[in-house]
Amino acid sequence: MLALNESQQRLVISETEKQIDKAGVILNKPFKMIPVEFDLRGHTIGMYKVSKNKRVIRYNAQIFAKYFEQNLRDTVPHEVAHYIVDMQYGKKNIRPHGTQWRQLMEQLGAKPERTANYDLTGVPKRRYSTVAYQCGCQQHQLGIRRHNKLVKQQAQYFCRRCGDSLSAR
Repeated sequence: MLALNESQQRLVISETEKQIDKAGVILNKPFKMIPVEFDLRGHTIGMYKVSKNKRVIRYNAQIFAKYFEQNLRDTVPHEVAHYIVDMQYGKKNIRPHGTQWRQLMEQLGAKPERTANYDLTGVPKRRYSTVAYQCGCQQHQLGIRRHNKLVKQQAQYFCRRCGDSLSAR
């Protein structure tokens, strides 16, 4: 399994900081460095996340290791642009890959593309937990979100084939 070594991780963090500083110069406004984590799994390469006013940029170490130079060039400014646009406009006021994001990507010298086209053979996909439910005619696998909604009585689901309500097995 591929992984980033410590030197590569430091380089990614350094490049993230450089891109944040570069955006600050472009927009004539300083931006704080935010935490960088290498904990993403599956086929997602990078993610800017806000949770309870905590901002973090997350990278997938396996994919980064497989395509290090390309990700340094493309993924780092992509995620930094999400962070900067959020700080400028707020996440609720703009589209994730909207005009402001695309303009900043171009100003950072990066291609404003939403997805990368990498061969991810050998990179495990993220596995989702499911819970077995039953109706009158078959068994159903519900994802954890739908299961939790049923448990909290916030939703009710029905079989498309027989129309019966789904119940836990």
